[in-house]
Amino acid sequence: MVKLKLHIFLFLFLLSIDAKAFQEQENTNSIYVSSLSWHTGIVIPAASFPESLWKEGHDYSEAEYLEIGWGDSDFFTTRNFNLWYGLKAVMWPTPAVIQIKPIPQQVENHYTNTGVAKLEVNDEQLQNLITYIVEELELDENGKVIPTAEDSGYRFYKSSSTYYFPKNSNVWAARALKRAGFSLRPFLYQTTGQVVKKSGKMGEMIMEE
Repeated sequence: MVKLKLHIFLFLFLLSIDAKAFQEQENTNSIYVSSLSWHTGIVIPAASFPESLWKEGHDYSEAEYLEIGWGDSDFFTTRNFNLWYGLKAVMWPTPAVIQIKPIPQQVENHYTNTGVAKLEVNDEQLQNLITYIVEELELDENGKVIPTAEDSGYRFYKSSSTYYFPKNSNVWAARALKRAGFSLRPFLYQTTGQVVKKSGKMGEMIMEE
């Protein structure tokens, strides 16, 4: 009986060591969720994206992170609030764009006066997230992004999907997180505040609005 207990103890001890070693070997990656006025941004390490996506002059190799957003092509690319663009986006399906902004530094030092949450993902989760975003980009015959506009450091690219209510920009961001393996029901997250708050619960809030 004593030998049996000893064998069981040794087995459990070795099993715990193996599990701990596996956890230590698994890579983790930091992603962020930020509030961008009406929209939600998903912030991802720039090096995670395939370089083949970018056209000449749209190279992000020097950026630490890319802030990714999605929205109606007219409303999202207009600097000031436009009521007609907002109503149009709600009333019927409209073309969409993906917004990309390079972040040249650590995310914690980039934002001020806005809500930002931090999430940790493994390599598989990160790849699933990248795949989702790439699928949402409409590409030309050479597999490159299609630029549509540029403003104040932001670049906009044609999206392969359509904007319609209730699938707004914040639901799109929630879908991205779900694709990465997080448990949430995207259509319940209609505002950027809801998405960032939920992200903070799944990870941690690093900045409050």
